[in-house]
Amino acid sequence: MRRLCVLFTLICGLSAAVFSFSLKDDITIVLREKQVQNLDSTGLNLVFYVTIKNSSSRAYYLSGYSYRFVVDQTEYLRLQTALDSRLKVNASEETLIALPIKITYDHLFRTVDGIEARDKALCYIMGELAFADEKRERGSLPFSFSGEFPIFSNPLIELVALNINMLTIGGSDLNLEIKLKNTNGFELLVERVSYRISVGSRPIGNGNISGDKSIPARGEKAFQLPMLLNFFEVGKDVYAFLQQERAPCRFSGEIEIHTVWGRIQIPFDQTEEVSIRKSSS
Repeated sequence: MRRLCVLFTLICGLSAAVFSFSLKDDITIVLREKQVQNLDSTGLNLVFYVTIKNSSSRAYYLSGYSYRFVVDQTEYLRLQTALDSRLKVNASEETLIALPIKITYDHLFRTVDGIEARDKALCYIMGELAFADEKRERGSLPFSFSGEFPIFSNPLIELVALNINMLTIGGSDLNLEIKLKNTNGFELLVERVSYRISVGSRPIGNGNISGDKSIPARGEKAFQLPMLLNFFEVGKDVYAFLQQERAPCRFSGEIEIHTVWGRIQIPFDQTEEVSIRKSSS
């Protein structure tokens, strides 16, 4: 009886080894590409596109997967999933799957010390894909891929001053001076800035910033936004505000930035007490 048990154990072990060897022979897992998607100042999606190549003459089914996602040697995410609807991997064909990872900067900064000061983060994903055939689970195959993603922050806006070139009881020639500041370690290719300006609760101007708007890494760029005001149209109280040393100014609109990871549209709405500078001429 003891010999029979030993023999049965050896047969089971050999059978499992054959299944595992067969799966490793039949299935190949290859990284096709990595993509950063939906990037903004709150986070991004990092997607690993993986090709499963079935070189055998029979179909397999992806039945589940598990992985760890590590950023700067610190575990950010661990996931284990069994698929309710198994994915068929046809014989002698390649099947593309996506492993998307949602990264929120808030969670990342709390999880990985000092990462917020970096321009980009190095990372890797490692885990296993589980496969079955028509009859049973056939085992798992390991995978491991490295990657990186940017640490992005919106450009900062500074309202420098309202510069008044001419002021009369009927109107004014003035400009709003602003600065766009880039705190990122890479250039921001600004394609469009549309804006609206109000003093107090009164809209006094709107438009688009023209010319070269791109901002170098950790740099800034100044702009002057000219306006000609008619107080009979914008309101007499604007004249009263412009008589003071400071005035409440609202600057709102949208910035569109082009990056290697796609376009980012950034709405802004900023209200500050702005210095009023009057021309001495």
